[in-house]
Amino acid sequence: MRVAVLGTGNMGKALIAGLRAAYGNDISIRAFDQYESALNGLDKEVEVLPPEQWFDSCPPDAIIVAVKPADMSIALGRFAGIQENLVKKPLWISIAAGVSLDSLQKYLPKNSRICRVMPNTPALIGEGVSAYTTNGDCLKSDSQMVENILKACGKTVAVPEKMMDAVTGLSGSGPAYVFLFIEALIEGGITAGLPFGTAKECAIQTVLGAAKMAAQTEDCTWSLKTKVMSPAGTTASGLAALERNAFKSAVIQAVVEATKRSEQLGH
Repeated sequence: MRVAVLGTGNMGKALIAGLRAAYGNDISIRAFDQYESALNGLDKEVEVLPPEQWFDSCPPDAIIVAVKPADMSIALGRFAGIQENLVKKPLWISIAAGVSLDSLQKYLPKNSRICRVMPNTPALIGEGVSAYTTNGDCLKSDSQMVENILKACGKTVAVPEKMMDAVTGLSGSGPAYVFLFIEALIEGGITAGLPFGTAKECAIQTVLGAAKMAAQTEDCTWSLKTKVMSPAGTTASGLAALERNAFKSAVIQAVVEATKRSEQLGH
């Protein structure tokens, strides 16, 4: 598989590292970033070439566009001078938040195969989740190619494009909600009398363990929650305090508000 990556910031580098770890010498990677400093630290096997030279020999099977939404026109504008039939050959994969398939199509030749992806930051350690959607010109094999690429950084889920803003509000922004929750657990532990180091270790491992239980058992989260509770016990008291302070409602509203903001940015 031959992959080119346009933009080698944190997410671009994470995808490159994941692909190298997953496929080794079975993958060929070319990369470019307009900022030379962003190219530092790339695997020595990654070929750094300007996009104009990617099609000279062995064109890429897929091009990952890992730039900020505001930089999309400049980034894809670099391909304007290349023969249209060459630019149409690869599958185009964009990880720019809020940039729709229709918007991406404006920068590329008609009938280009385009995929839009919403990853999240745990992809930096291979534990991300990436939702993706493809345009009508994509083939069934393109979805498989996308999954082969994205699984190098975690799990994948295919969704209709109309759901991408909700995915952004949930999993795209979600790590920040979890970090805030961990921060609150640590501060709660300190307030209750624990030293910082102990509170931090207990909080992080509690979240890790609970998440793995939710992922690995068939029980729903409500059932798992009730198994921690005993009548008139400590957990029941803690949960009651969260309910009094509208914890669950606040989290739901955070996802909804982030989804609305993603919709606004898309327009």
